[in-house]
Amino acid sequence: MPKRILFTPSYFYRLDEKQWQNQQPYPPYGTLLAAAYIRKAGFDVQLFDSNLKYSPSEIQEQLQSFKPDYVVVFDDSFNYLSKMCLTVMSDACLELIRYSKAAGCKVLLNSSDATDHSKKYLENGADIVIKGEGELTLHELLTTDCAALETCLGISYLHNGNETINAKRSVLTNLDLLPAPAWDLVDINAYKKIWLNAHQKFSLNIATTRGCPFKCNWCAKPIYGNRYNSRSPQAVVDELKLLMQQFGATHFWICDDIFGLKPGWVEE
Repeated sequence: MPKRILFTPSYFYRLDEKQWQNQQPYPPYGTLLAAAYIRKAGFDVQLFDSNLKYSPSEIQEQLQSFKPDYVVVFDDSFNYLSKMCLTVMSDACLELIRYSKAAGCKVLLNSSDATDHSKKYLENGADIVIKGEGELTLHELLTTDCAALETCLGISYLHNGNETINAKRSVLTNLDLLPAPAWDLVDINAYKKIWLNAHQKFSLNIATTRGCPFKCNWCAKPIYGNRYNSRSPQAVVDELKLLMQQFGATHFWICDDIFGLKPGWVEE
């Protein structure tokens, strides 16, 4: 029987008053990418979509019904709101961890704030922090049932009360190896209703690249860093068609750190 994995971001639009008033919520794209990748590996996957929830406590119902083996708090690191790491969202993440541990789950965590401040999250119950780009590391952890932490690149964990930080993992250079985001896990109609009521259009998010080679002093790129890798133009076109034809999107937010830097890519 495949292990059950409950994914969740840790951002709550309703806890960010300014953003909730804007009524422009986007699904957790990075979370859906990771969930799709892990589901493709044969795991039973569900999503607790914190984006539109009122409180971290709401995860308890899904913990009881789904009974996951692992809770993977995997933030949408394409979204600048996640990268801002507001204190209220950090506190919400710690609550998600507490509820998950109380339900007997192992907790794996990947986020900008956890990458920078891993010890805080480990001391508050997270079993493992995945630092930086997370999909390959998460896949290794789950397929080995976390049995070889000493040799797993890109993680930190507590050993005898002290934090162990392993060497970094190389980044994924061929982004087309990742499947399409698991859009079926999210209630697209809930997002669409908010957009149409407030703006008379429906916008969805898509990422076409990872990273940015520039080093602007005001910009933080804790997950994707200063590399620059692009998806193939055909993969992007296929996803845009799906979002328009299946979900009725009429507007897109391209949530790259920098768009169109590769010569000839946009034209192609």
